[in-house]
Amino acid sequence: MYLCICNAITEDQVAWAVRERGAASVKAVFEVLEAKPDCGRCLGAMAEAVLAIRAGEPVGVALDPLATPWGCRGRCRPVWGVPGEIAKAS
Repeated sequence: MYLCICNAITEDQVAWAVRERGAASVKAVFEVLEAKPDCGRCLGAMAEAVLAIRAGEPVGVALDPLATPWGCRGRCRPVWGVPGEIAKAS
């Protein structure tokens, strides 16, 4: 599962950064993966994942049911088109 859609960072990449490179925080994970947060919506889920991995537990990040599948509710990328444009064109 993607934990950070802006940087396309997966659970497996976070696990690798923590286990193999010793990343002990979200900031360290981003540094190891040579990325930086964009919209910031992933920070909570990544923090949960880092804690779980360090504790040797499975990553069980709770998804926000009101959010889009990637958690940023569309704020991490621009909205394509202007509302009402399609209605005007028809």
